[in-house]
Amino acid sequence: MIISTNMNRRTFITSTMGTTAGLSLLGKDAKSVIQGKKFPSPKLSWQNGRSFWPICLDTATLDKGIGIEEKLHLAAEAGFDCVEPWDRELEKFEREGGDLKDIKKLVSDLGLYIPSVIGLWNALDVSEEKFESKMEEHRNRLRMVSAIGSHRVQVIPNMKEKDLFDPQVASWCYRQILDMAIEDYGMKGAGVVFLNFFSPLSSLTEATQVAFGADHEKAQVIPDTFHMYLGDSKLENFHHLQGDFITIFQFSDCPAGVKPHDRHEDKIRVLPGDGVLPLVDTLKTLKDINYRGPLSLELYNPEFRAREPKKFLTEAIEKTVLIAEKGSRS
Repeated sequence: MIISTNMNRRTFITSTMGTTAGLSLLGKDAKSVIQGKKFPSPKLSWQNGRSFWPICLDTATLDKGIGIEEKLHLAAEAGFDCVEPWDRELEKFEREGGDLKDIKKLVSDLGLYIPSVIGLWNALDVSEEKFESKMEEHRNRLRMVSAIGSHRVQVIPNMKEKDLFDPQVASWCYRQILDMAIEDYGMKGAGVVFLNFFSPLSSLTEATQVAFGADHEKAQVIPDTFHMYLGDSKLENFHHLQGDFITIFQFSDCPAGVKPHDRHEDKIRVLPGDGVLPLVDTLKTLKDINYRGPLSLELYNPEFRAREPKKFLTEAIEKTVLIAEKGSRS
């Protein structure tokens, strides 16, 4: 194989990954990755030295009736390092007379930070015209993301028109989002979401193809352990990537007896360690590729939302950190 010396920082080569086409990410540390060498391991600087990664709370893990300010207090009290809010929470806060600058200040005062926001809905659209028709929505969401101090956002496909999804069009849309986020709102980037129940964009490989198709040096993807398993993504594919190609890593477990499928079943997510996913091995792989971003606990389980939030979050973060600790020290 001949690799051109004139490649961009992230250039891919096509290789065989099982029965699908895989993508290899090349960069300044690509030689070490390809040869199977591990990156130097820095100190475990999160969770009192227990974790290689900051631990994040996806705020939709808690009941929808809890306001964004209370969720921030709950997350900080439980010991989370950062939070990942949803656009609908920010919209509600503004609609009720709030100023998003106050959210940004509260986040800082509580010792938290916001690595990304969920999300830019329908931003990976089915045509340039439809993307342009939603420009006001996209810009309003980017405004809110920037206002609370987040440097990144999740970019989500148009799930209402799945049959019309075209990866090349999605890449074009993604490029527009990246340019707007960075140039107009001072952000650092945005990540492509993939979902097991959205068949045109249900795997790590497919998300990587859309990201690379944007031809942008800040392109990234957002993996999720739950969607990876149900969508039959291969853990081995991470070895073809660098850690900074990942915006944020969504983290949860799946109960025993569930096979990969294309149904929307977020309600069955369970706490890390309470299911059957190879979470420790996954974290070992993330450490090998030098991913240093957050592990975002994402549990849209109605049973968890119904629990007393303080007690639930105490259990949730301890179980998450326990898995992170095992993955960090392996």
